[in-house]
Amino acid sequence: MSASFMKPPLILILAFIVSIASAAEPVRTYDLVVFGGTAPGIVAAVRAAREGLNVALVSRSKHLGGSLPSLGAVETHYAGNRAPLLDEFVAKVKAHYRAKDGEDSDNYRACAGGRMITYEPQVAEAILERMLAAESRIKVYREFTPTKVEKEGKLITAVQFVAMNKSETLRLAARSFMEAGYEGDLMAAAGVKYRVGRESRSEYNEPRAGRVFTHWLTGQHPLAAVEGRLNLVISGATTSDPLPGSTGEGDDNIQSYSYRLCITDDPANRRLLDSPPVGYDRARFAPILLSVEEKARLSLPFHHRFQIYPLQEMVERDHIFHGHALPNRKRSWNATNLTGGGKAYPEADEATRRLIEKQHRDHALGLMWFLQNDPGMPDALRSKAREWGLAKDEFADTDNIPSQLYVREARRLVGRAVFTENDALLSPGLGRAPVHTDSIGITEFSLDSLACTTERLGDSLCDGQLFQMEVSRPGQVPWNSLLPQEYENLVVVTTLSATHVGWGAIRLPPTWMHLAESAAWAIVLANQADIAPAQVSVDQLQQRLAISHVMISFFNDVDVASDDPRVPAAQYFGTKGFFSDYDGRLDDMLTEGEKAAWDGGFEQLKKGILKSIQLAKAVHVAAAKQTPKTKQTRGAALLEMWNALNPQ
Repeated sequence: MSASFMKPPLILILAFIVSIASAAEPVRTYDLVVFGGTAPGIVAAVRAAREGLNVALVSRSKHLGGSLPSLGAVETHYAGNRAPLLDEFVAKVKAHYRAKDGEDSDNYRACAGGRMITYEPQVAEAILERMLAAESRIKVYREFTPTKVEKEGKLITAVQFVAMNKSETLRLAARSFMEAGYEGDLMAAAGVKYRVGRESRSEYNEPRAGRVFTHWLTGQHPLAAVEGRLNLVISGATTSDPLPGSTGEGDDNIQSYSYRLCITDDPANRRLLDSPPVGYDRARFAPILLSVEEKARLSLPFHHRFQIYPLQEMVERDHIFHGHALPNRKRSWNATNLTGGGKAYPEADEATRRLIEKQHRDHALGLMWFLQNDPGMPDALRSKAREWGLAKDEFADTDNIPSQLYVREARRLVGRAVFTENDALLSPGLGRAPVHTDSIGITEFSLDSLACTTERLGDSLCDGQLFQMEVSRPGQVPWNSLLPQEYENLVVVTTLSATHVGWGAIRLPPTWMHLAESAAWAIVLANQADIAPAQVSVDQLQQRLAISHVMISFFNDVDVASDDPRVPAAQYFGTKGFFSDYDGRLDDMLTEGEKAAWDGGFEQLKKGILKSIQLAKAVHVAAAKQTPKTKQTRGAALLEMWNALNPQ
């Protein structure tokens, strides 16, 4: 242990530093300060509180949950268990509709009967509020943003916040801090290294990095899931490999933002717009009426559906108001992107952010008005569009518009490790993505980015659009990608260290909520040991996560929520290279070749000299040789090694 973390206890040192730093502003002290009233911020606060920590949760908004409520769905490509608090949220959503409407109801089927769990925004927000309210150790501060970070060496000692209306200031001290906001405002205030924009193809050897063009391909993807070799949901589309003309140049562009409007076709709850938004310009939306060929020659800021499909085909595909089908005849409209409109948002001041938010609201409402009222729209299509309107019973205090702009990408930490495109692709010589020995969670979503600019090459999608469903694979997220280089007690969850392309596999709320729970466990262990989170033993953290049912290795056939003692063993050794693919096969007999590879790897692990990728490749070669079977199952062998590491 370094001298800076020897007794007296860390919390006393921090308290002393804070007390002499500023006598003018009273300080409130906690074990953990989480900035971001987002779903991952809530998860982190709840986990830490349940493990005995006193937590301050600071939110920019008076509404909690961030984008999760307006998305209307748990947007994941893996339907199984992965982290207890995410799984608890899902269970509470299903329980709500089961209790309210019954399992045989249309509403319950809308919630639980599709590829993803869906919900009404108000239901999701209420569940998150109740999860917080149940924890007496959590204090919630609403409508505050950070203005100053106080520090001593590599420790943050306190953070000063100001109310969004400037009426009040707040000074919070803690032993640990967490960034759980979409913009990365806390980490920026702390002065950590970060970036905004796209890396070049050459910087991290990422084939899809930088300026890139693709085609939209329909079909059943990924093929491995169709054939039963990969336990992920099957999608009806993917994007192609980069097209000729994709230069891979890096730049400062980011993917598009939107408001995910909640709409309904229930006449009793449907609100049709009385007028277009102030400043509405028909010319902006008129190109929607053009042919696909005519639109290909223009730079248009619309969702790709309005660019690559004729209007009539959009109606036939039910794409005019495309989105998740929610209970009570609602949808989360996922076609209001304003390409390029959010470029300045990450680094903007609050006044400029409000202006950008208004531009995105006006774009969404202007699009709705055009589709439902423009005389150039064919009568039949205009009538079809008018079947949908804003849901009157959602977002009642913000004019039926979500309070949170869907910020898909903003600042990204440059941390101690960087998650790249290659971390979500098959590793050469393996049947899985690269192994990370400090994995604390997994990705399962496709490498995904909405358009970054309006540029097109012929009939391509707009520059930057990716949905690599066919080739993406579940990846492991390194603990070090959540850790800034500059601090020992700041953990970054929602703007963690990833390249632009790698970010596409991380940026969904289920993955953030998963990682937030893992990060909270690290902070709990740090608190117990009186050290900073960055000093927590990775092995100790991984073992805690494994026994706490938090997934750190993806398997097709292992339920992380199971109480089977072999499961945490498989989870742990999955981060060390003991598996060359995604099949645990815990009941299969271990082969002699696999046993030799595992035995050698285990000895290296105990000596601290294990090379995980080399072991995974050795396991892959051994499996291919189909050597005779031993008399021990794979699960039994894993459990034996696990028990040897953790003697009772």
